[in-house]
Amino acid sequence: MPDFVIGLATVLISAGITYLIVRRFTAQDVATEADHAARESSRADVAWDRADRRSERLNALLQATDDAILRVGSDLVIRAASPVTGEILARGDVQFRGMPLIEATVDFRLEELTIKAIAGEVHRGEIDIRDGRIGHSDEARHVSVVAAPDGDGGAWLVLRDLTEVRRLRQIRTEFVDNLSHELRTPLSTIRLLAETIGGAAAKGDVSGVASRSAKIEVEVLHLVQMADEMLDLATLEAGEIPLRKAEFDLVALAEEVALRFAPVAAQHGGGIDVIGAGPLLISGDRDRLRQAVANLVHNAVKYSREGGRVELQIARLSDGGTQIAVVDHGIGIDRAHLSRIFERFFTVERVDGGAGAVGGGGTGLGLAIARHAVLRHGGEITVTSTTGVGTTFTITLPAAGAAS
Repeated sequence: MPDFVIGLATVLISAGITYLIVRRFTAQDVATEADHAARESSRADVAWDRADRRSERLNALLQATDDAILRVGSDLVIRAASPVTGEILARGDVQFRGMPLIEATVDFRLEELTIKAIAGEVHRGEIDIRDGRIGHSDEARHVSVVAAPDGDGGAWLVLRDLTEVRRLRQIRTEFVDNLSHELRTPLSTIRLLAETIGGAAAKGDVSGVASRSAKIEVEVLHLVQMADEMLDLATLEAGEIPLRKAEFDLVALAEEVALRFAPVAAQHGGGIDVIGAGPLLISGDRDRLRQAVANLVHNAVKYSREGGRVELQIARLSDGGTQIAVVDHGIGIDRAHLSRIFERFFTVERVDGGAGAVGGGGTGLGLAIARHAVLRHGGEITVTSTTGVGTTFTITLPAAGAAS
């Protein structure tokens, strides 16, 4: 007898006669059906696993990215969003999932781009965002936008914050413009003086050669100084050269700087006073900190009035840190310039047109160098100023071991 099982029985009544219809399934038939069912179940499991893995990869991507990534359905409702979306859209900690796109972005242009992406188009552009709305203020957050179809009837919307990139582009442009200006002036002077000397020499007139040669030397020294300061600034910014830290007396350093600039101040009836009892020992790169303090003192002397005195105030703070204040009683700095005072090549026109001020000029790099030298030590440098009264630059250094 063949090996079989009854899989299906059907009763059929026709013309008063009852028929029993039996379908027989062999063990092989059952095994085949069971195997088919198992394969279908396995395929379903694989599909679910793939969906789970896709979901996990998407979540991992959204968690890891610094961009605002939104997945938007065909109904323009947000299905998923990366954690930084609230920051880039200036909305704070908001739950975007399930929120209509227009409510999240408050911008019809983004909605229009998303609609086009849902229709299969890809669009790229840049916009400004401020307080959750699109604006055109200089204080706006500048973002790039990519809208693309997601292949499932919806769209991807990717916003990348370019605010810092735009700021760096502006700084680079200003740097090139300022550098060109700073180079053009002395080079033009050198060229003019050289042509004058050449013309006079051709006529056998050497009476003015010495004075003009001296002026050329001054301009060349200015160029050398600017090149040296640019190299110093680049080195500090890059952090390529480690600080050579050692213990030294900060009061002694201040007295050394004061002695260096005392002759310049004395030429205009002024002086430099060091206020603070030594020794005051700190740990740091003495050369870099001396350069920072010297740049501040040079600025203070340069913008002092006739007979003005500059003070170097040295003090130990209660938390173990140290403070150096360079105080002048000169012409002051206009409030509008204070936020940019530490930018490279930034120089301030004298508020009194130069009357009564000791000197001017310079490369516009000294304060930027001072700032980076202090930052490398984990400290900070601040400035306060009142027009017509004076300016105070303050360096605050952390206690030994507290610097980052």
